[in-house]
Amino acid sequence: MKNVIIYTRVSTDEQAKSGYSLSHQKYVLETYCKHHNLNILGHYQDDYSAKDFERPEFNKLLNYCRLNKRIVNLLLFTRWDRFSRNTTDSYNMLRTFDNLGIDTNSVEQPLDLTQPDSKLMLAVYLSSSEIENDKNSIRTKEGMRRAMREGYWVGHPPRGYSRLKTENNKPTLVKNEEAIIIKKIFIDFSSGLYSAESLRKKYYNQIKITKQSFLNLLRGNVYAGKILIKEWRKEESEIVEGIHDPIISEDIFNKVQQLLNKNKKIKIIKEHPDFILRRHLICNECGNKLTGSFSTSRSKKK
Repeated sequence: MKNVIIYTRVSTDEQAKSGYSLSHQKYVLETYCKHHNLNILGHYQDDYSAKDFERPEFNKLLNYCRLNKRIVNLLLFTRWDRFSRNTTDSYNMLRTFDNLGIDTNSVEQPLDLTQPDSKLMLAVYLSSSEIENDKNSIRTKEGMRRAMREGYWVGHPPRGYSRLKTENNKPTLVKNEEAIIIKKIFIDFSSGLYSAESLRKKYYNQIKITKQSFLNLLRGNVYAGKILIKEWRKEESEIVEGIHDPIISEDIFNKVQQLLNKNKKIKIIKEHPDFILRRHLICNECGNKLTGSFSTSRSKKK
């Protein structure tokens, strides 16, 4: 009697949209093992996407197989897309199990991988799953961008806001207790009396935040009631009006941006003794200051 490990997987989206069920997969696998006189050593299940193998239960499964490779004969799942939706990662993982002396197979799409022709069907099963996953990813991205253009916030809520579902079940933002602190931060910075770092330290006990995250906060269009849609494919980035309430006025936000841009560090160019007129001569056509450099050949500077 062969010893097997059974694996079931479903993502939250798949379960909601396609009706995949962990309990049904488990039932199918247990019934198959019973009819084929296979001894089940363990069952592992994940509620994770199959875009890669960074899944908690699958990693436990793999560690178990490495420690018990002499007694595990077979890994079973219902369909190949339950195993993975990434062709390259799938082949690498199959090689890993093969090196452990453990066969892998699907009960609904069984393949004899010792036969060369079966490798063609394996490629079809794996690539079709990856293509479907890519399509879903694109559809999700397009749907998110459409929602953002309508003013909805689709990402993780920023500091000062919490997530709120609207009547049409689209996500937006609602102010939370940190909104008052963030408003004070923007008003203080717009006064021009504080540097970003001194202001971060002033409010650190009320809102613990790193230097870079604090600068990102001060750059956040979301606090002025806007939503930034980043460039994607041939679409340029754009800023649209959000349906959420702003924490600060647009005037204060613009003052903060002006001060941030003004305070950017200017790169100091050291003087070079061979180019004493660099940045002192002005171009007659464009009005820019002229620079200078050596001409070079293959062997040396001239």
